[in-house]
Order: sequence, then structure tokens, then C-alpha cells
Amino acid sequence: MSSSNPSIATLSFLFVFIPSICFKLCKSNSIFCPQIEKQSLLSFKHSLQDPYNQLSSWNEDNDVNCCKWNGVVCNNSTGHVHQLHLRGLSLRGQINSSLLNLKHLSHLDLSLNNFKQTIPSFFGSFTNLELFNLSFAGFHGVIPHNIGNLSYLRTLDMAGFPNIIPAGHKNYYHSRNLAGYPDMEFAAHVSFPNLLQVDNLEWLTRLSGLENLNMNFVNLSRATDWVQVINTLPSLQQLRFQNCSLSYISPLSYLNITSLTLLDLSSNNFHSTEVPKWIFGLHNLHFLDLRNNSFIGPIQANSNATKLKYIDLSFNFLNSTVPVWLYSCIDLEFVVLDFNFLTGAVPAGFTNLCKTRRLSLSNNNFQGNVSDLFGNMSECFLEALEVLDFQLNQISGQLIDQIGEFKSLEYLNLNKNLLTGPIPASIGKLSSLKVLGLGGNKLTQNLPHSLGELFNLERIFIFDNKLEGVVTETLFANLTKLKIFSASHNQLSLNVSQSWIPPFQLVVLGLESWSLGSSSKIPSWLETQKNLSYYLNLAGTGITGSIPSWFWDTQILNLSHNHLHGEIPDFRGANQFIYLSFNNLEGPLPRVGDGLKELDLSNNSFSGGIAHFLCDETYPTYSLEILHLGENQLSGELPDCWNKWPSLRYLSLGNNQMYGSIPPSIGFLANLQSLNLENNRFSGKIPFAMHNCIKLVKMGLADNNLEGNIPAWIGTSLVELRILILRSNNMSDEISSEICQLSYLQILDIANNELSGIIPRCIRNFTAMVMKRKMSDLFKLYGNEKSWYSYSLYSPGGFRESALIVKKGSKLEFDNILPLVTSIDLSMNSLSGEIPNELTSLSELGSLNLSGNQLTGLIPENIGEMKQLESLDLSRNSLWGRIPSSLASISSLGYLDLSYNNLTGRIPDGTQLQSFNASSFVGNHLCGLPLTSNCSEGGTKEMTENGAEVEWFYVLLSLGYALGFSMVCTALVLKKTWRVAYFGLIERMWIRFTTST
Repeated sequence: MSSSNPSIATLSFLFVFIPSICFKLCKSNSIFCPQIEKQSLLSFKHSLQDPYNQLSSWNEDNDVNCCKWNGVVCNNSTGHVHQLHLRGLSLRGQINSSLLNLKHLSHLDLSLNNFKQTIPSFFGSFTNLELFNLSFAGFHGVIPHNIGNLSYLRTLDMAGFPNIIPAGHKNYYHSRNLAGYPDMEFAAHVSFPNLLQVDNLEWLTRLSGLENLNMNFVNLSRATDWVQVINTLPSLQQLRFQNCSLSYISPLSYLNITSLTLLDLSSNNFHSTEVPKWIFGLHNLHFLDLRNNSFIGPIQANSNATKLKYIDLSFNFLNSTVPVWLYSCIDLEFVVLDFNFLTGAVPAGFTNLCKTRRLSLSNNNFQGNVSDLFGNMSECFLEALEVLDFQLNQISGQLIDQIGEFKSLEYLNLNKNLLTGPIPASIGKLSSLKVLGLGGNKLTQNLPHSLGELFNLERIFIFDNKLEGVVTETLFANLTKLKIFSASHNQLSLNVSQSWIPPFQLVVLGLESWSLGSSSKIPSWLETQKNLSYYLNLAGTGITGSIPSWFWDTQILNLSHNHLHGEIPDFRGANQFIYLSFNNLEGPLPRVGDGLKELDLSNNSFSGGIAHFLCDETYPTYSLEILHLGENQLSGELPDCWNKWPSLRYLSLGNNQMYGSIPPSIGFLANLQSLNLENNRFSGKIPFAMHNCIKLVKMGLADNNLEGNIPAWIGTSLVELRILILRSNNMSDEISSEICQLSYLQILDIANNELSGIIPRCIRNFTAMVMKRKMSDLFKLYGNEKSWYSYSLYSPGGFRESALIVKKGSKLEFDNILPLVTSIDLSMNSLSGEIPNELTSLSELGSLNLSGNQLTGLIPENIGEMKQLESLDLSRNSLWGRIPSSLASISSLGYLDLSYNNLTGRIPDGTQLQSFNASSFVGNHLCGLPLTSNCSEGGTKEMTENGAEVEWFYVLLSLGYALGFSMVCTALVLKKTWRVAYFGLIERMWIRFTTST
């Protein structure tokens, strides 16, 4: 036993102490990076600006190991620098070529910095790179082709991003995961400038091992063969080409790259193009984002892409039903098909899927009963779903109790459908619900008390319904997390005690059209809402009194359509939106701050001039975009300081008592889209400076004393003009042909002036009145982006464009008119000549008024081609001939006036013309219904082809006279004796006549 003890002790030493000694020795002799690589990194550091001292660990002392520096990763065996991770350090300056000494570099990440330079060409010499990330790093210019030399690359990320980010814009890049992938969606659909660009993508074909390629926000417009290039990358798994200005996508049937799992082509310019078949042939695809591309046509009926987890086809013009194959994608987690023209019954097939977390099908044309959606849901669907968005469809029926069976639902939006009936009490079972949207339906009865059991509820949208009854404070007792309550446009009353203190702190409150209790004063409980400085809407609630001082701190304040009175003070708040129209406010206009965005003081009793408002020297310029001061008692001249208001887009001073000339500084309003100065006493000419207002959509100058001709520059400079109303002024001279260059014009009203000359034949160039617009065109103009005819974000109806036009014999005001109304009114002038036949080519024209002029000639024979005419007035002219039979074929015609012309013959048969009153035809020589004069067979005068009457007696008399005269002349020529006798007789008669006088 004694002889074995040394062996045990020896083994213990070997297995316990030696490894410990070796670990300490290894630690004390750790691998250092080579000196040349350390110097290279230091040289790189010195070439940069490091405002936040992020590279402070990069120390120049010789005994400091650069492998321990921030962002530097070395090989554990050799000490060579293999990876450089400098992401998000806010570095600036110019990158020098010292990095080329890092011969073993395999990962280079310079993303999320601010290098304001072109991409250095020496980057193409890092031949060992496997990962290269320059995304959001501030680089600009053309991507060098020698990046294609990096043959070992597996990940290339060059996503561009602008140096200037719009205020309030949230960047979600790589900030959250959807279906296992980083969500590249930005908070708003904004077209950013492409700071990086390519002249071609052929250099990519040399990167055969590439797996991940991200070129979001890089201008690829020149790379028309990009699909063919991508098809040469057999290992590609993820492709991101978001907002790359691509306009062409190859219609190949399939691609050779079968490994692709992620495809993002969102926010490009594939207008009027169907989704190509090869996209749905990618059978390994998990993530597909094609949103905001203007794709047209159907979603393909067949697809191999059944492994999808995420699909986004929103903001396109797809017009099919939801294809059946989509319901077979059992791994689907996110389905986003918003803002299309998808049709058919409620797509209940999704309710059998077990992993779907978000189902978003808003802004489509889905129909059917809501019970089809909620009536037969699988248990796993009820368990998994978190977001359900079906707003802005045509879903009808009553909400059923099954709506309360969701286990994880946080967001339910059924706004703006055709839902009816009560809100079911079972909605109180949605214990996870944070957002409830049932607004814009026809829901009735009172709010269920179970709504108060939704402890997690943060937002309630029940506006624009027919809900009625009394809401008491008990409904809100448990809603401690409530931040948004939007319940405007119902028939609800709020009955709470004077001492009530709500359990919540609201950020948004919309109670428009509510009754706020027996008192008409502003409720005192509002003062307890310390966070309500963002949005408050009490429009149409009948409140009286003066406006409380603390209201002026509210960013978005709508108190319109009430009985508020008194003067209002100056307010200087930032980013404010103030709507106080239709009250009894009076006194002078207030002075405002330079942060005010929208101001509506219309339909009050404000008086005095506006010079102190417009020309206040407190600020050099203002940010106001919407200014509506119409329907007040403002007077005085229009001051000449519009250069202080460069952001104005909507300006209305109509229906006041202002006079004088329009000042030339109004030409500084380069962003102006709508100008309304009607019904004042402005005089002089339309200033030439207004030709700089090139974004004008509407020019409304009616009912003033303006003079001179209609400027030719209106047609050549204001090419975006849709509405031109100059009626009831003193405009003179001929209508310039340049006006025909307004191809977007939809309303032209220059009636009741002193215009002369002919109607220009080039009127056919008003193509907006010729071409029938497709739904896709209308959606593009008036759909997902803020419409140009609705200027406001927050006012109750928006500042929707309107026009007062003469239609169907009376003045009608059209709100939110475009794209629905087209009208031409040239009445009450001194226009002459014929009605040009080119006018009938305006096949989409809805109203035409040429009455009260001096027009002659025939009514164009093909006037029946104007199939959309609803109102036609040609009265009080000198038109003659018959009424064209084609006029009877215009089925839409609801108003017709041909009275007091020189029209003759039978009124064409057909139910359309015979349905009008006889007054439409009086003052002519017409017969037939609806007139009492019959067109008897004997008494009816026939018409020649050109419409002239034929009196055969006079025709024969004329022919006889001509024949006799020609025979006498012939005889005089042929017989000399007759000539001598004839001229002798004439001579004797002349002598007798002269001697007698």
C-alpha cells in the first residue's frame, strides 16, 4: 500500500495542478493582433470623426492588444483581425485605404453611420469578405462594379437611406421580427431619395455564393435586366429590393433559384403590370412583400408558394377573389392584403388556419354577412389571432356572440362596413383587447356594459354609427388604460356627475355630435385630463360660452358647429390644428405662431382687416398650410406680404367684404393648391405673378370685379388645374387657345362675363373630360395617399374641395366633388360662331351650359356621343335647324333647355326628350311632344340635309327666271340685229331720262 501512494499523488498532481498552470500560462500569453493590422486600425480611426467617443478603447499604446478593442474580432489561433463590427457608432468622415492591410478580414459592418462620401473603390479588394454591410451608412453615388470581385460574399447589405428623415418619422428597420424576419416597413409610405444608385447589376453575377442581398432604397431604375441577373445566383435565400425605383419586372414563368425564402419588392413602380408567375413558383418562399407597387389584375389562382409565413400584397390594384391556395398555407402568420379591389364573399377560409397572428384585409370590396366570418372559427385560429382588420369593406349583418371567443385578440377593426344591430355583450370576454374599431357602421342601441370589462382596452373607435342612449360613468369605471375614445357622430348622451373624475387619462377624445348633459357648458371633468393636449373634438355638441384658456394648449382642437362666442386671444402653440368654424366668434383675427398648421375660422363674425394677421413681423415665415377665413365680415384690401406664408396649400377668403387688387406677392405661394377668393369686391387684373403657383388645383375667383382677358399663362403654367371658376366678373376679349392645355381640367366656369369670339376647337384637349378613368387611376389619385382634393388630416370632413356651379338650371354646391363632377359653363357672354363639333368628343362631360350667347348654326349631329351628360343648356342663342336625333339617346340627361333659338321641325321621338317640360323647347318652330303643336303630314315642312326649309314655289320661280334670262343673253350674243336694236333702245331711254331731269 505504501508503494502505491506516490503514484496516486503523482496522478493527482498531473490531473489537477498542471491544467491550472497551463491555463494561467495561456492567459498570460494571449494571442495579439499583428502590429501592421493594429496600425492600420489606428490609421482608420484617425481618418474619422467619432463624436460620441465610441472608439475610445482603440488605444495607441504598444502593449494594448487590438483584439480587445470595441468592434474588433480576431482569430483565436493567429490573432489576425477577421471581423470589424462598427454598426451604429455615428462615425463620420472619409474612410481611408489603410483597412486594406487587414488581409484576413471576412466580416465588415459599417452600417448605421454617417459617411458622407461615395463608396471607396478599394472596398472591392477585400477578397476574403463573407459579410459586407454598408446599410444606412450615408454613402451616395454609383456602387462600384468591383464589388463583384468579392467572390466569397454570402451577405451583401447596401440598403440606402436619406440623410434627412422627415420629422416625426419612425424607423422600424431591423427593430422587430415578423414571421422570423426583420420587418423593413417604415412608419409611412414615403418615397425617399435614392442616394445610392447603379448603372447596371451585371457585377452581381460574379457573386455565385451570395445568400443574402439587401439593396433597399438604392436606385436600380437602370437595371432593367435585374430578374435575369438574380436568376444567376443559385444560393440566394433573401432578396430585398424595397423602394428601388424599379419599373420593369420580367414576366418569366419560373426562376432557377429554388432556395429563395425571402422576397421584398415593395414600393416600386410596377404600374399596370400583373404579378409575374415566377413569384408564386418559388416553392421555398416564406416571406413575400409586394406592397405599394400598383400591380393590377388577379392574384394567381395557382401557386407553389405554400410555405409562406408572411404575405403582404397591400396598396395594389388586385381585383380577384382570394385564391383557394392561400388557405392551404398552414404556416401563415401574417396576411396583409389591404388597399386593393379584392372582391367576393367574406374570406372565411382563413379561420381554419392555426398560426395566423395578423389578418388584415381592409380597404377592399369584400361582401357577405359578418356571421360567415365569425360563425365557424377553428379553435387554433381563436387561440392564435392577435390582429383582425376588415375596415372599409362591405360586410353586412349583425355582430354575433362568437366574436367574444378570441383568446389573444388585441386589435379588432371593423370600421366603415355595413354592420347593423347592437354590439354583442360577449365582446366583454376579449380580455386581451387593446383596440376596438366599430366606427362608420349602422350599429344601433346603447353601448353594452360589458365594454367596461375590457381592462386592457386602450383605444375605442365607435364613431359614425346610430348608437343611442345614455352613457354613464359606470361604463368607464374599469377602463383604466383607455387612451383613445373616438365616438363622434352617434346619438349618445353623456350623463356623469359634476364631481366625476375619470379613471383614465385620455390622449384622444372625440365626442362630436354628442349631448354632454343638461348643461350646455363645457364639462368640468375635461380639466382632469392632463394628457388631452393632443386631440379634442367637441364639434356639434351644442356647447356655449367662451373658450377656456387651457384649450389653446391642445394640439388638435375641433370646436366647430357650436354656439361659442366672444373674441379669441392670440395663440402661439407649435404644430397646432385649430377648427372653430360655424360659431358666433367675433372681433379681430388673432395673431398666431409660426408652428400653426391648419386654421379654420370660417362662418363666424370676425371683422376688420387682415394685415395684422398676415404681416406680423414676429416671425419671418409661417408654417400654415390651411387657412379658411371664408364667410365672415372681413374687410379692407388684401395686404402684399404673402411671401411670409410659403407653406400654404389651401387659402379661402371667400364671401367677405374685401376689395382692391390681388397683390403680386401671392405668386410666392408656390405650394398653393386651392385658392378661393369668390364673392368679394376684388378688381383689376389677375396678377401675372400667379403663374408661379404651379401646383394650383382650383382657382376660384367668381363674383368679383376682375377685368381684362383670361390670361394665356393659366393654360401654360397652371397645368395641374382641375377647377377654374371666373364667373360673374368683367373678363373680356376672346378665349385664348392656350386654355386648352389644361388637360386635367374638370370644371370650367367662365359664365356671365364679357367674353367674345368663338369657342376654341382645341377644347377637345380637355382629356379629363374625354377619358373614362379606371378604378385603379382613381385609387391612385384619391385612395391611399392624402387626396389632393381633401387637404386636411384632422378637420371633421377634411377641407374637401367644393365648387358652386350652375347645373340643371340652378346653382348647386358640390362638396368633395372630384373626381365625380365634370362641367363646362360659358353662358351669358357674347360668344359667336358655331358650336364646334370637337366639343362632342368630351364623352365624360356631365354638364354643358352655352346659354345666353350669340351662337349660330346647327346643334352638332353627334351630340349623342356625350353619354354622360346630365345637364344641357343651349337656350337663348340663334341656333337653327333640327334637333339631332342622337340627343334622344343620352339616357343620363336629367335637364335640357333648348328654348329661344330658331330650331325647326319635329322633336325626335324617344322617351328621353318627351319626358321634359314644354318650356325646354319654347321660342322655336318645333312640333311634336311635349309641345301641343302636332306635326301633321300635310303641314310639316321638310328639311334638307343642312336643315334649311324648301319652298318649292320659289325654287321653280327662280329656275324659270334664270332660264329666261339665259335665253335672252344667248340671243343677243348670236344675232347682231337684236344687239343693235337692244342697245339702241337703251340709248334712247337714257337720253330721254337725262333731258327730262
